[in-house]
Amino acid sequence: MKNLLLFSIFLLTTANIFAQLRVRKNSGNDTYIYVDNTVLFVEQEISLGRNTPGGNTEASIYLRNNGQLIQGSSNSNNSGRGQISVQQNTPVTNAYAYYYWCSPVGDSGYLTTGQGGGNKNFGVGLLYEPQPGTSETAAQQVATTSGLNGLTTSPITVSTRWLYTFESPGTEREGNYTAMGGGLNAPPGFGFTMKGVGEGNPGHDQVYEFRGRPNNGTFQIPVGPDLMTLTGNPYPSALDLNKVFYDLPDNNALQTFWYYDEDRTVPSHYYATKPFGYGVYTIGPIDTDGDPYDGDNLGEYAAAPFSYYTSGGGTTGPGGTSSNSDDNKRFAPIGQGIMFVGDALGTVKIKNSHRVFFKEGDSGSVFQKTNNQNFSADDSSNLGSQASIEEEFNQRNSTPKMRLWTIFDKMVTREKLIVFYDHATDGYDRGLDGLSAQDLHTDAYFPIGPDNDRLPYVINGTNYEPEKYIPIAFKIRNTSLVELRLVEEVNPPYERAYLYDSVENTYKQLNGTNIARVTLTLTPGTYDDRFFIFFRGNRRGLPVPDINSENALTTNVSFFQNNSIKQLEIRNPEAHSLKSASVYDMSGKLVISERNLGDNTNYSFYTGNLSSGVYLVKLITENDIVIDYKAVVHNK
Repeated sequence: MKNLLLFSIFLLTTANIFAQLRVRKNSGNDTYIYVDNTVLFVEQEISLGRNTPGGNTEASIYLRNNGQLIQGSSNSNNSGRGQISVQQNTPVTNAYAYYYWCSPVGDSGYLTTGQGGGNKNFGVGLLYEPQPGTSETAAQQVATTSGLNGLTTSPITVSTRWLYTFESPGTEREGNYTAMGGGLNAPPGFGFTMKGVGEGNPGHDQVYEFRGRPNNGTFQIPVGPDLMTLTGNPYPSALDLNKVFYDLPDNNALQTFWYYDEDRTVPSHYYATKPFGYGVYTIGPIDTDGDPYDGDNLGEYAAAPFSYYTSGGGTTGPGGTSSNSDDNKRFAPIGQGIMFVGDALGTVKIKNSHRVFFKEGDSGSVFQKTNNQNFSADDSSNLGSQASIEEEFNQRNSTPKMRLWTIFDKMVTREKLIVFYDHATDGYDRGLDGLSAQDLHTDAYFPIGPDNDRLPYVINGTNYEPEKYIPIAFKIRNTSLVELRLVEEVNPPYERAYLYDSVENTYKQLNGTNIARVTLTLTPGTYDDRFFIFFRGNRRGLPVPDINSENALTTNVSFFQNNSIKQLEIRNPEAHSLKSASVYDMSGKLVISERNLGDNTNYSFYTGNLSSGVYLVKLITENDIVIDYKAVVHNK
């Protein structure tokens, strides 16, 4: 027999659901609470008795279909040998696929004895595999192996070889990870790595079930300057990272968040052949309106470039780029592991006051899962039109921003964002600037900080001024073809955006009716004071800088004699109005004449009927500025 306490939305929306909660067997019968698509709130402690081991009602509380548990500010110790059951899934997984986790439960005394109350360590023995074909509450404990591969057996078999914690601030050096093995070796509040089960490419959906004592209260996580520590959401409810970040002064030492990602189509276990990296998430401004559900203040995310790593934490070469640019990370879902990055040496406190009932899958809460697409930098079909991109992103985040891709030799893409906040500065702004998670041999970034101590950032929060030049740096190991693409604009405060080259004194337009791209060929070196993102015009009524001078105009209009298709090509990205275009041979004879050309951005003139030789091209603008060019025509 069993006693089921099924909580409805009506009951759970009343105030002060429970001051305390005790769930025990009743007259020898299993008793449990089933929380379906709603929240169970308990102000103080929870004490869970043990139901029949191995049965369909082994746990004392079941959270299903976004059911969540929140406890109050009393920080009381939970107790008892009973279990809470909560699930999370990884839709693209196999035996080679890492995910980063943070357990919502610890040992309740089922695997050990005499522990007493409070938060306890987690281990693989607290993982179960659901059995939906039997019932919504049935599950079986996972099996383990020390071999390389997890298996899709019944129950599934998890490889303990890939279970690691990262408890002290450090870098991506193999020695900074601590093996968990099959024991209870993940301290409460700290994250762990785990690979999936089953061979296959790309993989399958796997649901994991955590069973143990629900975590509660405050967790203290050590952080260090520009170093990472693996933690995440330690609760059986959503965690509001905006609340965590702006809990001051307790969390002053927190700088930003890094999310692990990898190319899960690669069937390899080894650093040298498994491309991975870290995406960067910035929290944005503090949410002061008291409503975490209104869809604002979601923060910003820059996708990870993949690299091949060495055991010392260095990289050996590019490995592609993630196509995951999902900003929905403010509300960390149950089980989510996150690298906390420090601003200084100190601790970060994760508290009950940071917990919220926020359903996973809603805008703002998505478990970090790959979409299983390793972006091909040479595939323009990923871009779409500027209008469709603006429409898509405006629907979910109205913060003004531009997203840039820097593509090196059509192999690896570095994603970067410029995000506009009225209160931001040109220097470092906590919560708005995202420090790069990877030091690539060939890279692009925003150098931010004092001139003698500038660091590489991939998210640059700044205020908008039309006169502003935002430095963008390129680090080149071998001579490279560099392509800069503007792939997203959301509520841009500017009219035109350019890449400005201070050495060549040229402005190359980045935006327009179609997504534009600028190409460069750069020799080895670090270019941290040559290139800038420059903005012309504004949508805020601010003064507009004049770049219509003769010098600026002549550098903006470009010419190319395309002899392979027998035409002269003129690019006019600023859409200056042209009165005439004339072409003369070296004797002064007029061979091509066009009038009232207008303000098109591109022109072409047929030169297949001209003799091979040098010709003078003369453009005249509506302001009577003359632009000259010498074209060399080769016609066979």
